Amino acid sequence: MPRLTEDFLSHFYYGVRDDYLERVQEGKKPLSEVFLGLTRNNPVVITCDKNLVPNGAVKSVGYHLKEEFLDDTIKEYESFLNWRWEKVKEAVGGVYEGEGWVYSPNPDFIVDGLKHSLKHIYLPKEETEKKVDFEKLGTLEGFYKRTWENIQQNNKVAIVYYYPPGIHFQVNCTVEIQKSGPLREFINRAACLAHGENPAKWEKRTAYIFHVEGVIDKSVYPKSTHS
Repeated sequence: MPRLTEDFLSHFYYGVRDDYLERVQEGKKPLSEVFLGLTRNNPVVITCDKNLVPNGAVKSVGYHLKEEFLDDTIKEYESFLNWRWEKVKEAVGGVYEGEGWVYSPNPDFIVDGLKHSLKHIYLPKEETEKKVDFEKLGTLEGFYKRTWENIQQNNKVAIVYYYPPGIHFQVNCTVEIQKSGPLREFINRAACLAHGENPAKWEKRTAYIFHVEGVIDKSVYPKSTHS
């Protein structure tokens, strides 16, 4: 089966992992630089309608685990999200009820999430091939506008990744819509980890599963030698 290439992963998986490690370790990478690195998780998803009229939308597109690891990891995510929410309530005090979607979380909130991601999804290289499914990517539908309308008519998608100043890949996929199931549950919890505060208020969203068909390296620079 087609899968993400090692050159792609060196920038958009292992490179992200390196950023997370720098942030959570003692020499803490500035949060602004971490946010710049997170552009690697926010590619442009290009869809077309039946008349091939295109639409591009910036979306958070993530990795997920192989099927046999999903159930246990979902439980770990639920436990973590509830723990973090209790921590937020203690810090804020009063009768604060929290939000399902947080636009400006505080740095401690972010670091807790990065640590959890490093434990469960951004793994050391020796673990990734065992646990992470690099034949698929995933995201959630939040608005039901042009991307949603186009996918009903045409299930071919191009996902364009860019990291300044010259790293550029295109991942061609076929998209599958999932409204239930463990993979959809996992993607929702991963999104709540990054963007949510009170997990009880997180509105479960429809998932797009992108089945990788090919990867095109359009970078300005020579191929990575990431170890």
